[in-house]
Amino acid sequence: MPRHVVAFEPSGYSVSVNSTTTILEAARSLGLFIPSDCGGQGTCGKCRVTFRPVSIPTEKDLRHLSPFEIATGFRLACEHVIDRRTWVTLPQTVQAKILTSGKSKPMKRQRDPGLVGQKGVAIDLGTTTVVAYLMDLQTGVQLAQAATLNPQIAFGEDVMSRIDFATRAESGGAALRERILSCIDELVMQLLTIAAMSPKVVSRLSIVGNTAMHHLLLGLDVSTLGLAPYKPLMRHSVTSSVESLGLKSVGSAEAYIAPNIAGFVGGDAVGFILSQGLDSGKDTILGIDIGTNAEIVLAHNGKAVCCSAAAGPAFEGARITHGMRGQDGAIEHVHIDAPENPPDLFVIGDSPPQGLCGSGILDTVAELRRVGIVDRKGRMYPSARVNRGEQGLYYVLTGSVDSDTESRIVFTQSDVRQVQLAKAAISAGTRVLMEVCGVRPADIDLLFLAGAFGNYLRPESALRIGLFPPIPVDRIVPVGNAAGEGAKRLLLSSRERAHAERLIDEVEYIELATHPSFAQMFMEATLLESEPQGMV
Repeated sequence: MPRHVVAFEPSGYSVSVNSTTTILEAARSLGLFIPSDCGGQGTCGKCRVTFRPVSIPTEKDLRHLSPFEIATGFRLACEHVIDRRTWVTLPQTVQAKILTSGKSKPMKRQRDPGLVGQKGVAIDLGTTTVVAYLMDLQTGVQLAQAATLNPQIAFGEDVMSRIDFATRAESGGAALRERILSCIDELVMQLLTIAAMSPKVVSRLSIVGNTAMHHLLLGLDVSTLGLAPYKPLMRHSVTSSVESLGLKSVGSAEAYIAPNIAGFVGGDAVGFILSQGLDSGKDTILGIDIGTNAEIVLAHNGKAVCCSAAAGPAFEGARITHGMRGQDGAIEHVHIDAPENPPDLFVIGDSPPQGLCGSGILDTVAELRRVGIVDRKGRMYPSARVNRGEQGLYYVLTGSVDSDTESRIVFTQSDVRQVQLAKAAISAGTRVLMEVCGVRPADIDLLFLAGAFGNYLRPESALRIGLFPPIPVDRIVPVGNAAGEGAKRLLLSSRERAHAERLIDEVEYIELATHPSFAQMFMEATLLESEPQGMV
């Protein structure tokens, strides 16, 4: 089969590939990042690049790219193969705004003794980001922190895309494992450089992550996580040497990987429960960590139940027309004074707006609902700032309503539907847990929100569209990177590790797909209102 060289700018990297390899696949082989929410299936339209010589646009190019973009040479990287020597220009990337800090209850269980002078690294292995903390094992003091995007993003933005890649592509799982091991090694070396310390001082690592990240890190088969009933191959924790795990940054340290509760409730949820004491208080506490899969935990009368709601990536900016991560240029908050007036936009970094991150997406829907541009069923109505295009009605956030320019940012009827689905999954999952425990909204003493989206969202917007149960705003508490805080506890204390092992049996997991009330609750929860029908 003929082979051709493709060169990527501005990195200067090049690779020889066969003539069936797409630009997206070639970039992945070099570890170069091209946004691809759908993992290369041609459905999201995010993998925009320019290359020369340029190819004739495909049907999917024409569907996702504007006439201006087509005319200026933009194409979808997943749609075009390397059938000649090719030069590709990748979009300039900006470092995402990564949440590293978190709140945690005081650690009642004592730190392990006999660790004088020793250091450890706690790692929150997220689907989108990886955060690492260098800790003094004797004092429990944090010495440094480092964070980066998860390099596996090159193979798909969400967990299901990566599971598909791992099971479909030859050596796909091995490629994903290699990327994350290299990422962890790089973060560890960054921490040691910041603290001016030798790798020899590190004697422990602890890692928390969702079940898919856990399996990929350990080189386990993830195919069962992609098919109902989504059973993990392994639930228990793993303790091994870093050499056995495949890490090279430190020598003889011990690595601890947190256990999983279920297929989509993993060690990161265990860390959330540990750091906030969700299973040990007398109050009725609801904990929600919102990502592609929202992990929801409800503690009531000494009992903890949990579930995973397939929220989809809408609140992470994926599958939204102008969605993006939280970084410079992302609109993080929106206020609409009146339907006919341009909205007030609050942009990260005070730079020109480039798109909407999760909190801005939530605000947009809540504000459109508040001023009557969108009704309770999610239907968008014509107004002074609403136009109609090939894909239906859309609200214009920036730019002229009448002109179609590259810089214009819009929110479409389809985007509203994506938010409705994400909101309905989380709301219905919460309501199922409340039904199981016999809890009413008035009974909820606190709602802990974990993760970046939960940290930056406006609770008023979430309540307006019914994302959360109708409770007073002052009961909603963002706790930041709660999974990372849990990873620190697991690093410092063997008693916390023993507690984590108990959790996987003591916390009851509710499978939403088979729960008799979920389907009806989901349909009711698609309504954009503060109290869906049937809420007790």
